[in-house]
Amino acid sequence: MSNKLIIPIAGLHCKACEILTEDSLKEIKNVKKAEVNHKTGLAEITYEGEEPKLEEISANLKAAGYGLGSTSANATSKKDFSYFISITAAVLIIYWLLNQTNLLDFGGLIKGDFSWPLAILVGLVAGVSTCLALVGGLVFSLAANYAKNHPEASSKQKFIPHLIFNLGRIVGFFIMGGLLGIVGSAFKMSSLLNSIIALIIGIVILILGLKLLDISPALNKLDFSLPKKFGKVVKIESPLFLGALTFFLPCGFTQAMQIYALGTGNFIEGGLIMSLFALGTAPGLLGIGGASSLLGKKKSKNFFIAAGVIVVAFGLFNLVNGYRLFKISAPTIFQNNSANEKQPKKSNTVNANLEIENGTRIIRMKETNRGYVPNSFVILKDQPVKWIIDAEAPYSCASAIVVPTLKIQTQLKPGENIVEFTPNKTGEISFSCSMGMYTGKFLVVEDEADLR
Repeated sequence: MSNKLIIPIAGLHCKACEILTEDSLKEIKNVKKAEVNHKTGLAEITYEGEEPKLEEISANLKAAGYGLGSTSANATSKKDFSYFISITAAVLIIYWLLNQTNLLDFGGLIKGDFSWPLAILVGLVAGVSTCLALVGGLVFSLAANYAKNHPEASSKQKFIPHLIFNLGRIVGFFIMGGLLGIVGSAFKMSSLLNSIIALIIGIVILILGLKLLDISPALNKLDFSLPKKFGKVVKIESPLFLGALTFFLPCGFTQAMQIYALGTGNFIEGGLIMSLFALGTAPGLLGIGGASSLLGKKKSKNFFIAAGVIVVAFGLFNLVNGYRLFKISAPTIFQNNSANEKQPKKSNTVNANLEIENGTRIIRMKETNRGYVPNSFVILKDQPVKWIIDAEAPYSCASAIVVPTLKIQTQLKPGENIVEFTPNKTGEISFSCSMGMYTGKFLVVEDEADLR
């Protein structure tokens, strides 16, 4: 005859915790079945014969990195008001630092013609700049949450998934870079899709950061993992596949390398360019991911709070950039681009470019690792525009320019780049980098007097 025993378990966070504790409980004599629910913090043990002793249950759980607890052991501990004030202040400070783009983007340090060694150098720079905000933010949040959810894991065990993740990037980038070399210019993601990806990544990172801060029990119930039954078959949840998928994240550095891979017309050469770039990013991403694996259990609580603050700031940073790019890419939702009878207001817009050549308006702009200078222009409706962009930082995030309303999407090369278009309606034409970090605009007017 089977009997059941319900016990509380402390330290449960996810489905992986359920699998580990169930396996440890099944090793106890007379136990036939164990069902653990990390949301309730309870385990239902089915046994035959003598009831398992709590001492033995506790010992097995402890060996797996868990322990006996109360029915409320899995609930979020109450935080006082000063905790939330401190966390909010810290998040805002880090978010402000991230927005000081001169501290984040070092693409302007890289100059010269493209070469394979340069692909590694670009990767090294990307791994400590804009990749830190996008890919790094995702890696850091997943790393910290993995360490929190698997307290029993050794430093080596915590670090292995990050090695696999970066291996996935190198291998995946080679395969997809090679395909780019074959396919050529057929591959190009729209700015709208880029903005949606950035928003999704921002939301995921934000939720993971809030989970690290242990803000709310409701957030702790949110999972980004596979179903438990599948997890029992596949013990590692595919950091290899996740690493390969980062090929499609809207990072200016990545897209710069993709352009060069496109131009090779060869699978091997295109693959080598992208894989060397991914190899270059590995030290920075491994440093971020490995931070959590070096801390012992005693220091982990403070680490998770600090990591949560950083991750939330990363999440907000990507959400704001994604929203900015989405606003530019989906103008029909936010602004009226149809022809207006009223002239748009010039407000803070300046126009230092009054040069005309054969009836064409000449606009000159510099692209740097801090954005576009100048980034605001006044142009005339129905007058052809020759937009000359001097790329001083051709491997920075700002080098990938999109003008969604004109269906322009280009990757700047070193030196002067020329983009030509003719505005056919008055109003604002916004442009941005592919991540939404750097923006600018053209103000189209109908009266030539407004140009001066």
